[in-house]
Order: sequence, then C-alpha cells, then structure tokens
Amino acid sequence: MTKWPKDDPISLDRPSDEGQRDALKTLWLVIAVIATVVAIAFLLYVLILVYGVMQRL
Repeated sequence: MTKWPKDDPISLDRPSDEGQRDALKTLWLVIAVIATVVAIAFLLYVLILVYGVMQRL
C-alpha cells in the first residue's frame, strides 16, 4: 500500500480563496481608479475644446 504525502505541494502553491478575493478586490480598485482618471481627463479635454470654441466666437 502506498502512503500519500501529508501535504499536497499543488495545493500549497495555490493562494487561498481569501487571498484570491483580496487580489480581485485590489484589481477592481485599480481598474476603477484608472477609469476615473481617464474620465476626468476626457472631461477636461472637452471643456478645453469648448472654451477654445467659445473664445473664437
């Protein structure tokens, strides 16, 4: 009869469910911050364009 190892090396290398959830939350936070910065930059760009057009009138 063969004895199985007490600790499975594959499961030891994998992050826990809690660790994966934390990583996912961090990823979504980074995506949200980047999206917010892009949205603000786009709004500023549009405002500058509108201001330029209004100056020419």
